[in-house]
Amino acid sequence: MDFVEKYAVKVPNAIIVSGVTDRDKDKEVFEFLERHGTIRRVLSVDDDSSAFYKSQIVEFESGAAVEILAPKLPYLLQSTDNPDVSYRIRALTDVYTKTVGGSVTEAYISNLKGLAKLSGKDFEEVLREALSTIGKTIEAAETAEINPENDAADQTCPVVGSTQLGASPSVLTELPHPAEPIQGAFQRPMRPNLTPQILSPTDLNPPEVQKVVVEHVVKSVEKTSHAHSTLRLRAFSGKMPRPYSEADYETWRSHVDLLMEDTSLSELERTRKILESLLSPASDVIRPLGPEATPADYLNLLDSAFGTVEDGEELFVRFMNTLQDHGEKPSAYLLRLQVAVNHTVRRGGLEPHEVNKQLLKQFYRGCWDDNLLTELQL
Repeated sequence: MDFVEKYAVKVPNAIIVSGVTDRDKDKEVFEFLERHGTIRRVLSVDDDSSAFYKSQIVEFESGAAVEILAPKLPYLLQSTDNPDVSYRIRALTDVYTKTVGGSVTEAYISNLKGLAKLSGKDFEEVLREALSTIGKTIEAAETAEINPENDAADQTCPVVGSTQLGASPSVLTELPHPAEPIQGAFQRPMRPNLTPQILSPTDLNPPEVQKVVVEHVVKSVEKTSHAHSTLRLRAFSGKMPRPYSEADYETWRSHVDLLMEDTSLSELERTRKILESLLSPASDVIRPLGPEATPADYLNLLDSAFGTVEDGEELFVRFMNTLQDHGEKPSAYLLRLQVAVNHTVRRGGLEPHEVNKQLLKQFYRGCWDDNLLTELQL
């Protein structure tokens, strides 16, 4: 429960003041507010988890005071005693709906994602069903507003004859035939029977609009999720001996290759990630290229400074002679092979389509764990 609900604040009758210093000099802001209406109470928000923390909510006796202030809001009141102090006055209705409404929407989408995960359905399908339910709710609300008028229009007016007004409808006398109009007399033109148009859920929420909304939400969720899962490069400086927290050049270079293959990143984002991962002296090597250089320009210069000078054939021979060290885990050995084969492909010693074949072949050749090989063969 938030601060407004906890103290049952009448949001339409309240404003929120920021910049209050809790001193006697703050009385001028309350004197300013009292010119527009009677203040019922002042609440200080001391809950650090609230979006209105360190602000004060001023509730008037009537909403008329807020209506008078509304054309001026948001209003910045400068302190006459201290020019460095100013008070920001806003309508609580505007601030509360934006703050709480945004959190409610995020929580609703999060719940829908959890429901999709538990039910095994696509998030897009669950979101479309939710939009359809919202459309039906809107239709029901509009129908409830229209029906009272229709019921009143459909009621039959009692015929006043010998029966007195106000008598029970059960004793009212009805004419057997409609009365004929008097010839020559003035007759009021008949009003056409106007039937209010009821919009269906399809009219309120056309499939085309639903599709656009669903695609936008799904793309936003995917983009947000991908932004958090984007590859982060380990630091590389080129120092010898290599610091424990940094990667060697071959490992760092293989991670950069994965980054370059990520089609969701722009060239500017790739460049930024590469520059963020480099420390001195590696960063000093590429500094002459400037910030306008491409990732390929940076990598070519770093390869010449920190990469091996062996050609592709020599690297392929080294890859074929890479064996598992005693006590080395198979996963660590496979990682070394992966780095070696990537370096070989980069130097032209092996075609990319032969990587998996050669990698598996060398793993069987160089692995000394017979039990693991038996399990892999099974």
